[in-house]
Amino acid sequence: MDSEERAMLAASLRRLLVETDAAKLGPALAEFGWDDLLVAEPHEAVPALFGAQGETLVASPAIGSVMGAAAWAGRDGDLPPVAVLPGPGAGARPASVVDAGMVHVDGYLPAGAAGPTRLVVAARRGHEIVLVAVDPGDGLRRTPIEGIDPWLELVHLEGRFDVRPGAMAGGADAAPAWERAVAAGRRALAHELVGVGSAMLDLAVDHAKQRSQFGRPIGTFQALQHRLAEARVALTAAEMAAAEAWTEPETTSALLAKLWAGRAARIVAKHAQQALGGMGFTWEHRFHRCFRRALALDSLLGSASELTAEIGRELVTGGAVPQLVSL
Repeated sequence: MDSEERAMLAASLRRLLVETDAAKLGPALAEFGWDDLLVAEPHEAVPALFGAQGETLVASPAIGSVMGAAAWAGRDGDLPPVAVLPGPGAGARPASVVDAGMVHVDGYLPAGAAGPTRLVVAARRGHEIVLVAVDPGDGLRRTPIEGIDPWLELVHLEGRFDVRPGAMAGGADAAPAWERAVAAGRRALAHELVGVGSAMLDLAVDHAKQRSQFGRPIGTFQALQHRLAEARVALTAAEMAAAEAWTEPETTSALLAKLWAGRAARIVAKHAQQALGGMGFTWEHRFHRCFRRALALDSLLGSASELTAEIGRELVTGGAVPQLVSL
């Protein structure tokens, strides 16, 4: 896609998110051709949709399909299943367990994805990771999660199912497949966090232009200018990291993109709050919801602080620093 086509795609998805009822968003994305676009041009589809979700604060079930497509790639000719996510604060480690021919599902789905016909669950079987395809039917308990951002509409899934023949992938292929799924999810969340950060910074800049003290706009005060400039630098770095997350090595670049996006969102939130003052603390102001969304997204698949420790462990174990970009 050229820049004009990319802008048109982003605008179309933004309009779809804003104008569609939340309960109908999943079918609306399917009608839009999201699944086909995800297969054909994921590097265009994911930034466009998830960036728009961050800017508009509209949650969709798309991250489940993004991770499911990565986890189940090449395993059969059907549409890929929807991936069950580890819970907030759990990083990439699945809580689901396979034992005695049963899979004990314990995970989460995002808004609008509570009723898919087929799920892929990453589970622990002893010390190894396996992937299990599950047709949930009526045996899955679904509990809405309020949390810090109830508008994200996460749903906690619990249930026990027999592992059907051919429905479980284990061995040497399962762990790398789950790593690819986690990388895909982290890429998507990085783009969404950048979108949320952009929304927060726009709110702060607009307020700084309009709010006056001592007879002039507060945006002319040097201290505030420095804060907003620092926020812009952090957000620009996160945007570049998210763009580089599509390069090899995939898992490392995606981890760093999620790390930088989570860190940037917190930096932007801190400085935007200073610009907005007491207004940013109220439920009525949009910044309040943006900040909550940033915290909720940062907690999924590893927060900025957790990922900093994870990349440190990887570097120590590997004994070398990988080259992520050509300079």
